[in-house]
Amino acid sequence: MTALLAVGLTAALATPPSLTPANSLAAGAAKPPEALTHPPSGPAGTPSPPAIRGQAAVLMDALSGQVLCTLNPDRRMFPASLTKMMTLILAAERLKPDQVVTVSAEAAKVGETSLNLKAGQQVTVRDLLTGAILKSANDAAAALACQMAGSQAAFVKLMNKRAVQLGLKGTHFCNAHGLHDADHYTTAADLTAIARCFWQHPVLRQIAALKQADLPSLPPAQAHGLWNHNRLIGRWNECTGLKAGYTKQAGNCLAASARRGGWDLICVVLNSKDVWDDSKSLLEWGFANFRKVTPKLGAGGCQARVWGGEQETVEAALAPDAVFVLPRTVPDNWQLQLYPQDQQAPVRRGQTVGYALARRAGQPDRRLPLVAAGAVAAQGQPLPVKGGLWTLLLMSGAVLLYGTAAKTIGARRARVPTGQRATYNGGPGDGGRGGGGGPLRASGRRAQPGAGGRAPGTPYRRSPLRPAKQAPRPPDRSA
Repeated sequence: MTALLAVGLTAALATPPSLTPANSLAAGAAKPPEALTHPPSGPAGTPSPPAIRGQAAVLMDALSGQVLCTLNPDRRMFPASLTKMMTLILAAERLKPDQVVTVSAEAAKVGETSLNLKAGQQVTVRDLLTGAILKSANDAAAALACQMAGSQAAFVKLMNKRAVQLGLKGTHFCNAHGLHDADHYTTAADLTAIARCFWQHPVLRQIAALKQADLPSLPPAQAHGLWNHNRLIGRWNECTGLKAGYTKQAGNCLAASARRGGWDLICVVLNSKDVWDDSKSLLEWGFANFRKVTPKLGAGGCQARVWGGEQETVEAALAPDAVFVLPRTVPDNWQLQLYPQDQQAPVRRGQTVGYALARRAGQPDRRLPLVAAGAVAAQGQPLPVKGGLWTLLLMSGAVLLYGTAAKTIGARRARVPTGQRATYNGGPGDGGRGGGGGPLRASGRRAQPGAGGRAPGTPYRRSPLRPAKQAPRPPDRSA
């Protein structure tokens, strides 16, 4: 019996995607033997998730990223064509959909599933995105990679850098398309984070929801009537995407999204003998046993203080992704504590301006971002110093310096006789003492350079102003 089971497993793993069981979603389909299924783990107090035939899986709320259940989320796995999700994320961020790409010779050489692109062909970015998502065309993904980085090797560096930016710790890419490489791996948890980033791009999400498409920038023989390799799109109306993949080493893999009642879930299942049924079962379990809760700030609202702006405050609101996914058996009794943070103008609409802590007995605190509900322009004036203590210290220092300077000037003036203070003070511009560049004559006119016995052009040097006869110095006064 053991030998027969081993033979059956080997045959199943070697089965290409076109020959894998495809009728398990049909009514009356036989369920797989229990010995071949794996039960994911869900939160306490909820019904157990359905057992699946995949080796690893994660179910996540698409908006908040909250994980609902997992199976071996950190096990190192081969991603197959789910790799293309990272390639397409970078393409959506760096290229315009109507931009024309000239297919490089390197991209045209990539084999297996492809659009049969030729070196020198000109294809729009949108058509390459569509071919890479629906048909999982390796040459389309490679053409996008070469367009962005010049070569696939250079593009791989961008992929791994972005993986680090997303906080992925179990992922390493070696190519842009997902053909097998022993050093090309990821995890179900990391792939779900990539799938969520993919889902957040409207162009990618729109293409991934198509059942069939044509590529106008290519000849009909190459790109007419492409059907989506994600079979769940055609079998379940609530499925909205995302990407299917297969290699012999990775098995059947699927990143699937679904929407019910305005609520979106994402599920990733890796190395499954019935990836379509596994994904649909987990997504339906999530919709049936959880609910999305959008917290409210209350009647008083929340405001963040703004420095140097045309307004002193800006209205704060919870970010659109600030939602809870709670088991349906759990009451909605979260308490929000608001922590708005001072901002410097200008403030953009949607800019993070603080956070809220959602607290509930027996549950860990959840930190939700606060964002500006409007914009505040800057006044173009110096911003005040934040913090009451620092403000008081600086103002006190300025007062002390001003007082000391005033006393020093007063003491110096007191040492000069009253009748000579005008001479001591001089007129405006007198080299720091008030003079205008030269002594004044009795007539009120200033002596010109070269006068007074000096040769024309001789630099004028003014002697110190002293009275003709020095008066007795008055006693010093205390400063």
